[in-house]
Amino acid sequence: MSNKNLRNVIRFIHLMAAATLGIYFYSPIAGDETLKLIIQFVTLPSILLTGIALWQQAYLNKLFNRNARKTVQTLSSEN
Repeated sequence: MSNKNLRNVIRFIHLMAAATLGIYFYSPIAGDETLKLIIQFVTLPSILLTGIALWQQAYLNKLFNRNARKTVQTLSSEN
């Protein structure tokens, strides 16, 4: 997956989670305990993680590519 496609997917997830949060606050079912737990343990962490991923995408790509190269080098040196 290219960086542009990855960024678009992460952005879509981020916006959908934010829309879910907005719906929760402005809907009459905001007092439901099950919905409150879903917001606390699924929606808020997903907004946080996708926001950080969008903000630091270049650094994360470098970090993951460096680890992938080390793994490939280790596997090729073992042969």
